[in-house]
Amino acid sequence: MDYEFELEKFNFKAKIELSSFSDACESRLRDRFHNLFFDLRTTGTSEENLNILQSAKIMIDNKPRRALDLVSITVEPEQINFFSTNGQALAGVKEYMVSEKGFKKVIEDPRSGKLTVKLPKLTFENKMELSDSIDGKYGTFQKNITGVKAQTGTQIRAGLTNEFIDGKEATKAGKEIDLILNHYKKWGRVFCLCKQKLILGRDFKATKDEDISLEKYIKNVLFLFQ
Repeated sequence: MDYEFELEKFNFKAKIELSSFSDACESRLRDRFHNLFFDLRTTGTSEENLNILQSAKIMIDNKPRRALDLVSITVEPEQINFFSTNGQALAGVKEYMVSEKGFKKVIEDPRSGKLTVKLPKLTFENKMELSDSIDGKYGTFQKNITGVKAQTGTQIRAGLTNEFIDGKEATKAGKEIDLILNHYKKWGRVFCLCKQKLILGRDFKATKDEDISLEKYIKNVLFLFQ
């Protein structure tokens, strides 16, 4: 999946042309929003599982080939996903994961070009630790985007002082920045809730009023985390 392309759907879209200040602010906030997403996607994954095919060789047309040249990997807390359009490559990876790595729960889906290796289930304590770490990441994200807003505010005040802009333009920029900030704050929190729900399963329960109001949006972003 081209995540950068898919994330475009969640970028802030202005109905009218933004001021130069708010346009620059939007770009910086968007970068932090995208960084949050990629950070969340890898939460719960281990470097060991991401590199599990690092030295693996598989047979393709009776010739040994480097597995990573033919297969891509994504790792979730409870499974490793392998993707390839080459059926022989998936079959070779399946054999490698079973015979060399000792995994027993391996599900092959040749039609979708996917191989799934189930990992040992996380304990409830493991899941809660991951969920708490996601709340921590969101807290850091909020601080970062609030900092970007504050820096832009300083630039706007300097523009007023030096008469680069007038009060009307400054007010317009301020309102636009609030809209942009709230947009990325909302979808950033939805991303976090989605990841927490995938980790906790039935144990997931939104308790804060803000989170409860955002639960309905989880279905819109679920595809990004699966």
